[in-house]
Amino acid sequence: MIKLLLLMTSIISSYCFNPNDYITIPFLRFPDSLSYNVLEINSIFEYLIACVYIGLFYYSMYFCISQLLVWSHPAPKTPERLAQTKEEMRRGFKALFYVILLTTAIIWKIQPLNPYYGYYETHEFGFKEFFISLIVYMVTFDVWFYTSHIIGHMPFFWKHFHGEHHEFVEPGAYAQDAVHPVEALIQGPIGHFLPTFIYPFHPACHHIFGLLTSVYAQLAHDGRWDPAGHTLHHYYYSCNFSIWGLCDFIFGTGYNQEKYPIPYIPTWLRSKVNNKNQDKKIM
Repeated sequence: MIKLLLLMTSIISSYCFNPNDYITIPFLRFPDSLSYNVLEINSIFEYLIACVYIGLFYYSMYFCISQLLVWSHPAPKTPERLAQTKEEMRRGFKALFYVILLTTAIIWKIQPLNPYYGYYETHEFGFKEFFISLIVYMVTFDVWFYTSHIIGHMPFFWKHFHGEHHEFVEPGAYAQDAVHPVEALIQGPIGHFLPTFIYPFHPACHHIFGLLTSVYAQLAHDGRWDPAGHTLHHYYYSCNFSIWGLCDFIFGTGYNQEKYPIPYIPTWLRSKVNNKNQDKKIM
């Protein structure tokens, strides 16, 4: 997987590759070198156009992947489950709107101020740089997400912001972005761009990391592939705060069966578990 990502990144970030020679975007252009940024924005008009393009991309990805996960999920499509999915979609659509505005604004105004801006225009980008940037991204994002998440569980922030997300005790894929807009901005764009001020990231590589992180979060909320136990967090509230599980391991806030002796079994698995228990009793 890492080799594939490195290959993708090296192809699109090659010094001899000018995306404008191959791709035409109405009213907008790529920088002549992707070593600086992924989009060239020089005016409020181009900013708004960029918001449209980025919005079309992320809304399409959000709805297509989430809908595929919802469609393939074994949870019964009860009226209550369908109503929850619609509410997740509504909140996700709203939060993504603000995320897109801030993300595009950071690309336009903040990234050029980054001390590492254009670093790989004069430096080589290889496997070493890719591996270090991946580690820095995951660690920094995990620390940022964990800290802001812990703060979100404090009474004031829970009441006004984070509690909205926890209304979904058994979330679906759409719940990934079904959060208060303020929380979406703090844990999304800010967490995504923060690592670039710590280590020089190639812009193309950096945004691939962000794309995969978003997909990972959708899968985690779907619940069938949830390596950091985020669905357990929605059920127990006081464990599994981090995105990758790193900070939970370090600070001892991960799920512990001794602390939570009653196991969480999703509703869509309970009938299977009960049937197995019945078979054991008969035997």
